[in-house]
Amino acid sequence: MNVLFVAAEVDPWIKTGGLADVAGALPAALRSIGHDVRVVMPRYRVLREKGIPSDGPIAASFLTIGERAEEQRVWRLSASAAPTYLLDIPAAFERAAIYGESDDHRRFVLFARGVLDLMQHLREVEGWQPDVVHCHDWHAALVPNYLRTTMGYTFGHIATVFTIHNLAYQGFAPPATLSLAGLSEGGSLEDALGGRFAGTFNFMARGIVHSDIISTVSPTYAGEIMTPEYGEGLDGVLRSRRDRMVGILNGIDAMVFDPFTDPSIAAPYRPDNMAGKGQCKAALQRETGLPVAPDRPLLGVVSRLVEQKGFDLLEAVMPWLLRETDAQLVLLGSGQANWETLFHRYAATYPDRVSARIGFDASLAQRIYAGSDMFLMPSRFEPCGLGQMIALRYGSVPIVRATGGLNDTVSEGWEGNGFRFHPYEGRYFADAIGRALAAYRNTEGWAILRERGMREDNSWGHAANVYARLYLAAVKSRGR
Repeated sequence: MNVLFVAAEVDPWIKTGGLADVAGALPAALRSIGHDVRVVMPRYRVLREKGIPSDGPIAASFLTIGERAEEQRVWRLSASAAPTYLLDIPAAFERAAIYGESDDHRRFVLFARGVLDLMQHLREVEGWQPDVVHCHDWHAALVPNYLRTTMGYTFGHIATVFTIHNLAYQGFAPPATLSLAGLSEGGSLEDALGGRFAGTFNFMARGIVHSDIISTVSPTYAGEIMTPEYGEGLDGVLRSRRDRMVGILNGIDAMVFDPFTDPSIAAPYRPDNMAGKGQCKAALQRETGLPVAPDRPLLGVVSRLVEQKGFDLLEAVMPWLLRETDAQLVLLGSGQANWETLFHRYAATYPDRVSARIGFDASLAQRIYAGSDMFLMPSRFEPCGLGQMIALRYGSVPIVRATGGLNDTVSEGWEGNGFRFHPYEGRYFADAIGRALAAYRNTEGWAILRERGMREDNSWGHAANVYARLYLAAVKSRGR
């Protein structure tokens, strides 16, 4: 099957979050099982400045937007896991920032228009046409809108899948965006939604309404966003399309995240030979300035320091953790200044208990996964989450809030692989940590729990097969 991925960021070329991980890894996994998957993304200024090898331009055109016509050139990456096209639109992407510009709405209208021009080129020049266009998050949401309206005569037979990675980011825009985009369908979809949507233009809503199938990045999150609590105002639209909704867990790269081959960690280990795990723990304690204490439980955190990730809960439990337990804590991340300051203060006040590194270091992150005994993810919401899957792979037992993908991947009990809590309160988080610390003292039981998690398959191979079936369903929904 021919599939065109449309995404604003793709690992390893540009990355701000989990969207890039999916757009980078899933095409390669799909190609490995025989599908012809190609990727299209913006050519941001930073990509040009990095000098990433690319061929071209292989095509050029002008994109009409409002009363202006903007130049587009298309480049093709010279070396990538899947054929990857870069849309060079200087008016949109010759910027210092990836997102967050005042004219983001105009930038990603241009991106969608550019994708349509690329599709014309691929069909007419390269003789390739997608069976499915797979669009990711609000930045790509207008592509299904165009395919079902203004471009319906040309591409209306092509199936569309729209993946919601994080519903909190919807692409709100001024109402004039409707005419700017050249979308003249009768009435305003947003006015029909009412409330805060009236008198706006909403990219995400349009992707949901116009796509053949809507997917999210975990089964639990698919259910959550159809409720007022998690639906960000779009729960009604999503419920109206519940028969086209599906949740599919993301995966991790099992070749990259492998404690037996990872060059970043102090010693290799695997489920049937865990000696290296202890060496990794001691090395991490030394690196972070904590006392080397093999029997003392070591808790790891690798995260953005933002409210979504539950740092108000971690803040709430820290006094109890330091007073009532002997656990050590290693934290790596950056984000809101108040929490950066707080954990800096804890590290300075309790240097034998807490280490905090502000920023991001991919190698150190790997060493935290390998060296920690437990991994904390008390997220307020978590569409999928990868940290808990990586932690399981490295034998760091996850302690999570039961939301989104955390609920789908971490279970507690005789056949479980970790510990979890649900009510979003510090006392329930503390209870889960307490249960984990008690289990840690049972050496034999802890070894079984740890090994069970390490042997789970959370690779992209499984997800790729599920997506392949989803694409087939999308094609059939178009009557093909």
